[in-house]
Amino acid sequence: MENIQKALIGVLIDYAEAGLDDPSFYEIRPDMLFEKESSLAEEETGLLANQISTTHLTNLPLSKNLPSDTSILKDPVSEFDPIVSSEEVAKKAMNIQVLQKYVENFSGFNSRQGSSGMVFASGNSDSNVMVVSEPPGRVEELESVPYAGSGGELFKKIFDSIGLSLTGTGSTGIYVLPSVPFRLVRGANKKPSDFDLIKPFLERHIEIISPRYLVLIGKIPGTILGLSDQFRSAENNGFVGSYNGTPTIEIEGINAMIKSRERKRKTWKNLKLLKDLMDSES
Repeated sequence: MENIQKALIGVLIDYAEAGLDDPSFYEIRPDMLFEKESSLAEEETGLLANQISTTHLTNLPLSKNLPSDTSILKDPVSEFDPIVSSEEVAKKAMNIQVLQKYVENFSGFNSRQGSSGMVFASGNSDSNVMVVSEPPGRVEELESVPYAGSGGELFKKIFDSIGLSLTGTGSTGIYVLPSVPFRLVRGANKKPSDFDLIKPFLERHIEIISPRYLVLIGKIPGTILGLSDQFRSAENNGFVGSYNGTPTIEIEGINAMIKSRERKRKTWKNLKLLKDLMDSES
């Protein structure tokens, strides 16, 4: 094993001992420091392998204007009830830029302990389709994109297949925001959890953008928004659900699709339903 690889593994193990991350998520074990050879670099879909990829999504600027009165950006965080505080803060955001500042300044998120950045949103906010993605990984967090490497390539292909892209607008564009803007670390399930704390911000984000269609990637977005039961009952047959009256589909997680053709097929069923619905309403 190369010294650099050993150093990377050692850092992740240090994170684990500090309670900031879980190396097993990356299929890393302490005994790997003493192996002669490492399969880490050969892991096609691992986050550390993605880090050396030059292919990633472009983080595009938002189209809304920041208000001149920046005094409202102050974070009125309550030290008594973080959930109530997050709800109060989110309600005060009148546009996306202010909401982004509130999320950045909100001190209650547990994941901030081991996170080095934030992925807020990509794409054009005037797009008809909003995509709520999985939380970013280590590389996505560093590059401020929703998906990087092979995950980014698959993400593009999925939406290209129905004529949508990050560079499009209106009926051809997508606006993507992670369900949780920080990389989840061990301890992020403390009470109140980051899922509970981000929910008001996510709901407000959707409310401000007011998309015509909503796409959820993986199970976390539906869990946060309270839609899990709605999609669980029709998991294998393709299903268009609803979030506050907005047609909504749930597709498989990107890394899960990389590893499973069956999951890709399940995703295609729902994408076709969304495409048919969009065509019928155009």
